[in-house]
Amino acid sequence: MKPTRTLLRGLEVMEVLSRASEPVGPTRVAELVGLDKATVGRLLHTLCEAGYARQNDSGAYQLTAKIMRLASGATLQPGIRELAHGHLLALRDVTSETVHLGIRDDDQVIYIDKIDGTHPVRLVSAIGQTMPLHTTALGKVALAWMAVDEREKLLARLPLTARTEFSIVDLDSLRAELDRTRARGYAIDDRENEDHARCVGAPIVAQDGEVVAMISVSGPSYRVTDADRVADLGMKCRDTAAIISGEFGRTGTI
Repeated sequence: MKPTRTLLRGLEVMEVLSRASEPVGPTRVAELVGLDKATVGRLLHTLCEAGYARQNDSGAYQLTAKIMRLASGATLQPGIRELAHGHLLALRDVTSETVHLGIRDDDQVIYIDKIDGTHPVRLVSAIGQTMPLHTTALGKVALAWMAVDEREKLLARLPLTARTEFSIVDLDSLRAELDRTRARGYAIDDRENEDHARCVGAPIVAQDGEVVAMISVSGPSYRVTDADRVADLGMKCRDTAAIISGEFGRTGTI
C-alpha cells in the first residue's frame, strides 16, 4: 500500500516546526521541506484549522501543544516536567491535595503532569486536558506574569465564558484579580472553574522573567474551606514554584 503523500508532507512540515526554536515563515518552511510555497501554505493552513499550529502577527508559524493529546501523557516540554516532578510529589505530600503542572498554549492551559492527592475523594483531571485561562489558577498565573501589552492583546480576544456562578467574566474585575495575584505571588481559583473545587497556582519563572510553566494545588471546597487554608496552600505552592524556578535557572532545561 502506498503512503498518502499529503499526509507525509504535512508530517514533514510539523517536524520542521517542531525543530525550530522560534516561529518560522512559510517561505523558510518550503525551503526546508523542499516543496513549493503554495503547497506549504495549504498544509500550514490545514494544521492551523486543526489546531496543531498557529500563525503569529508577523505571519510566521509554530506548533501548538495540542499534539500532546495524541500521546499518552507526552509533553512538548519534557525537561521542565522531569525537573519539577519530584518537587510536585513533595508538594502533594505536604498538602495531601492534587497537584498539577501546566503550560499555556495560546488562550488555554494544558496539564502536562498530575499527582493525585492522598484523600479518597479527588478531583477529576488528566494529563493533556485543556482548561480556560480566566477561570483557573494556572491560567491566572500565566496572565498575571505576562507582559502587559501581550496580556491586553490576549484579553481582547479571550472569551470570558462563565463555567460556574463564581467565574470572573468582567474584564476590569479580571484585571484587578490579576494584579492581586501578582502582588501575593500566587493565584486563587475560588470555585470559578468547578463548582466544588478551590485551587491555588504559582509560576515557574526563567532567569529572564518569562513564565515557562505553572504549578497548582487543588482540593474540593468542603476540605479547602476558608481563607487561612487557601493562603497556606498558596504559600506552599509559591515556595515550591520558587525552588523549581531556581533549579531551572541553573540548568536551563526545558
